[in-house]
Amino acid sequence: MLTLGFDTATDTGTVGLVDEGKVKGEYTYTAEESQSERLLNSIDLLLNSVELEIGDVEKIAVSRGPGSFTGLRIGISTAKGLAHGLEVPLVGIPLTNCYYSRVKSFAGSVCTLIEDRRDLVYIAGFAAGGEKVVEEKSLPIEKLKEGIIPELREHGSPVLLVGDGVPVHVDKLREMNDVLVSEGSLNYPSGLQVAFLGESTQPGSEGLAALEPLYAQRPIAEINWKKKTNH
Repeated sequence: MLTLGFDTATDTGTVGLVDEGKVKGEYTYTAEESQSERLLNSIDLLLNSVELEIGDVEKIAVSRGPGSFTGLRIGISTAKGLAHGLEVPLVGIPLTNCYYSRVKSFAGSVCTLIEDRRDLVYIAGFAAGGEKVVEEKSLPIEKLKEGIIPELREHGSPVLLVGDGVPVHVDKLREMNDVLVSEGSLNYPSGLQVAFLGESTQPGSEGLAALEPLYAQRPIAEINWKKKTNH
């Protein structure tokens, strides 16, 4: 099944294409200003590079985040539009699962870190063997050392840290005991991983409209509004 997967949760956009477990292609781009302008163009570039058309796609997979609120809305709305227009299945994949899938052979536990714009990180924790034992949440980097890392050590040691939040906070992370810090491309999103996971994920019975972003916390505008109304 030809599956198109993409992620727009961060400033690095990525589009991947797989077919029956085989790589067809991937395209990654920087989108600090506008994911909406780059995403559809990148899909076209990827399809053209492998001499395929959008009508050949048989399934759509999109990252649900957590990550940028605006980026997630753009990605999911685009995915819904494509799936509806092509009349193909749509699945949403947590970005934390995509990061974990790249290091799932690691013998210890894994903590995925995704950058947040407010000096926080989005995290999730996976035990050795793959069970998600810490659900997605947003917290200050210091809270990793106090609570999350000790909890994950009980599910496998050492703890591997992976995700685009790692290079941002690498100095603080290296001060923590019994952790390993991933490097290079492992710390950046991959449209191929979204597509691979999407290929093996069954769509829900609730339909396209039910697919929502995995925010892991409330948007800043909502938080600020509640603060004002409480005064």
